[in-house]
Amino acid sequence: MANNKYANYPEIGDVLFEKSRKAKRVIISVKSPSNIRVAVPRFVTIRKAEYLVLHKLDWISKQQSKCLKKVNITELTKSASSEEKLKVKKQVEHLADKYGFSFSKITLRNMSTRWGSCTAKNNISLNIGLVALTDELRDYIILHELVHTKIKNHSKEFWNELGNFIHNPKELNRKLSQNYGLYEM
Repeated sequence: MANNKYANYPEIGDVLFEKSRKAKRVIISVKSPSNIRVAVPRFVTIRKAEYLVLHKLDWISKQQSKCLKKVNITELTKSASSEEKLKVKKQVEHLADKYGFSFSKITLRNMSTRWGSCTAKNNISLNIGLVALTDELRDYIILHELVHTKIKNHSKEFWNELGNFIHNPKELNRKLSQNYGLYEM
């Protein structure tokens, strides 16, 4: 489906309208102040989606403002030192030993959409942005991925297990998403 279109709105900037086979309704997403995407179902015209965007300009502008209030981790970590990276890896090893977790391999890398991941083989990848977070949030993300070595989903069981190692994990998750952003400017 190649019926994609960019449109510019003086109030919010460029918007990508992208036809989608999966979308069941028009979905507006604001990933960063300069990354606005509209998923358009195949049974809706791009013109109708543009009309919807005109009616949602205030909402889109508010979402852009929320992004601007977040600390842009991508910008902060472009010059992360090898000592900072080593500190994060040592913290993973420390928490794994302390709580009895085991993992296969750990890597730190730039990730634009997530803080971490854990594969079926228990390889853990962490966002280099962890170097810019508070100790509390860094430990939350590390423990989140370590719990995934045992529970591979985000079920109630997962959150209960994570709660055994860190106080109020869902509140920390909310704090992370409200205050820190993973996006390119």
